[in-house]
Amino acid sequence: MASAPVLRLYSAPGGVPIGAIFAGIGVAGCLAVGLLHLDRLPVNFCMFKRLTGLPCPTCGSTRTFGRLFALDLPGALAMNPLAALGALGLLAWGLTDLALMLRGRSLVLSASPRLARVLRLGAVVAIALNWVYLIALHR
Repeated sequence: MASAPVLRLYSAPGGVPIGAIFAGIGVAGCLAVGLLHLDRLPVNFCMFKRLTGLPCPTCGSTRTFGRLFALDLPGALAMNPLAALGALGLLAWGLTDLALMLRGRSLVLSASPRLARVLRLGAVVAIALNWVYLIALHR
């Protein structure tokens, strides 16, 4: 009999608060885009788009950060849904890690090998669907 997929989310003593670190980097990036108006530059830096004429899977991420800086969630989701949802998930992870860090703990996610494979496949499908969305809207 095969074992059921297992996903555990718990706080552990010590450890590096990876979520807080990544969220801090993300917030710094979002601030840089918003304060320096990097989402409004008149040039396109995406080499993939320059060479193929198609958006890359991350096209619109800078504009997504600009919309998040302006607290425009619908606009951020329209620019690049996966980047917007990823940024929000990273923010939640970071805030949770910061709260746990005050108690000397960090957030740990543990998945069984079977579930880890399913999650990796789900990530690939999500990236592919997001890319189809970007191509369809000519981002």
